[in-house]
Amino acid sequence: MESKTQHRFSGAVTVFHESRLPERATPAGYSALIGAYNLSVPLPRTLSATGKRHKVYEDAGWRILTPRHAPKANIEGHLTFALKYEGIDLAVLMRLFAAAGPGEIAALVRAKPTGRYARRIWFLYEWLTGEQLDLPAAEKGTYVPAVDPNKQWAIDGKNSPRHRVRNNLPGTSAFCPLIFRTKRLDAFIEMNLPARARAVVANVPRDLLARTAAFLLLKDSKSSYAIEGERAPQS
Repeated sequence: MESKTQHRFSGAVTVFHESRLPERATPAGYSALIGAYNLSVPLPRTLSATGKRHKVYEDAGWRILTPRHAPKANIEGHLTFALKYEGIDLAVLMRLFAAAGPGEIAALVRAKPTGRYARRIWFLYEWLTGEQLDLPAAEKGTYVPAVDPNKQWAIDGKNSPRHRVRNNLPGTSAFCPLIFRTKRLDAFIEMNLPARARAVVANVPRDLLARTAAFLLLKDSKSSYAIEGERAPQS
């Protein structure tokens, strides 16, 4: 049976879950969903809200966006906002899907069956919960990635024809660590450190490399035994 509970989304506030906003603003995206559905979940590293000024900025763990960014005050509006501006937070989504139930998610997909965000939400629901919604397979719509690769690291992935979504999540529903892209991390990627390491190793004699690897393995094994309070076997 579908829940008839009405979820009330917050208006403008100055404090959210003991976190003070840099200005009076309305929670949006994950913060709004956490509040409306009373989700017991670790807060995202950065929370979002929409203010009255036409200025986007970050301060004290909050990203304040402009009035034009404000989503509709319903689950579809805030989920779309979250995927568009905040990336994927699997912990929040898992708790939200459990609280909302299949009916609410299926309804928002039926309202926009070809919508890129609706199809991503649909895919994420079925991928995370392992439960199939009462919906026919998508027949139209360009394939879209489950993870926005401009926001978070992802793999090439495989297409899910049912949702017309490319599953580029770097893991399984049981374990899928997601890392946000930053300028610093992108700079390290540009350095191509694996190639530089291979170039260094290529100039080291093989026998020396083998002895070094054996020494490091032995040292690591001894440390492991010491940590466990055990004595390494003599050989």
